[in-house]
Amino acid sequence: MGTQRVGLTDVHQGKPASRKRILAPLRYLVIYHPEKWKYDVVAPIVLAATLWAFYVVASPKIAFFGESGLLKFSRDILVMAVPFLVGALATVAMASSMGSLDKRARGAELYLDGKVLTLRQFVCYLLGYLSFVGIFALVMNIGAEIGRPWLSSVLAEHQTLRLSALLLGPAAFFMVMSAFLTTILWALYFLTDIVNREPPDIP
Repeated sequence: MGTQRVGLTDVHQGKPASRKRILAPLRYLVIYHPEKWKYDVVAPIVLAATLWAFYVVASPKIAFFGESGLLKFSRDILVMAVPFLVGALATVAMASSMGSLDKRARGAELYLDGKVLTLRQFVCYLLGYLSFVGIFALVMNIGAEIGRPWLSSVLAEHQTLRLSALLLGPAAFFMVMSAFLTTILWALYFLTDIVNREPPDIP
């Protein structure tokens, strides 16, 4: 009996293939956990609003561009963090089967599309999301630095638009970086506490 070669295009799993594969890491946001929404939504918004308000009222003014500006400091951090996160994602995703890594995390309820996720699946989504946000923040950072002269010349005669850009630009920056930071803190909390909780005693 002859055999038929099977390729990647012949393999279908889960929902129909989407053209938005590049956005797959964002599926992390719809993973259910009783405490996760606080770190996905509430904490980033609160932190971003606090940082933005402090930036607006601070005196003397905090530099946003330049060698001593916020963009430069954040870019230095992201340049180191993003490759590390991508490498960690590859390590977890490609690691050989492990009992603890391929089991459901104890003390946690992790669901995606109504299915329970293993620890490996969740950590892959977590690292993938962090890598995505980090890359997005890095591109936004570089784009803002490069496009600043052009944007300044375009808005030079439009003071209202210029003021809006000076306020909304940092707001977007703080929102993205807050999401990045709070997700890292959630990852540390999850992997050091929730995963290692002892199962409750059943009387």
